[in-house]
Amino acid sequence: MLTAMATDSLAPIPVIDFRRHSMVLQWHTQGGTWTACDAPPALVHGVALIRATLPNFCVYAQAGQLRLQIGAEQFALAENSPCIRCSRTLASFGFRRRFTVESSSGEVLFSHTYWTDKGEDFFQWLAKKAEDPDWRLASGRAWSQGVTCAALRSD
Repeated sequence: MLTAMATDSLAPIPVIDFRRHSMVLQWHTQGGTWTACDAPPALVHGVALIRATLPNFCVYAQAGQLRLQIGAEQFALAENSPCIRCSRTLASFGFRRRFTVESSSGEVLFSHTYWTDKGEDFFQWLAKKAEDPDWRLASGRAWSQGVTCAALRSD
């Protein structure tokens, strides 16, 4: 059974903001919070979705492992588990989507329904990328070492 995992380090992790690509944040894994970077580092280790309402979301790598953090909960993105999905809800004519994180046994670990807009969609981006086990492994390795903001945005 997949469960939320503990962090290896309490040090903040530099990540880019999904919506404002030029903004680098310090992601605090202990509580799923963030602070702005006064002097952005050359390398980052992931990407975060910061919203006015909680929880915040972050996908980052540490020790070669890609991780998804939703608020204070963390999930290791192993080769094929958890399953991350983003689908349109039927009753909303496609303007509302559901983002889910499911264990390999089908247990829903997290579910979030939201209205779509015309901008980039973090949840859809993540679900599409996470379908590829090779992306999970390669991103876990590369992002752990750190990548430039431009390289992460092009991914």
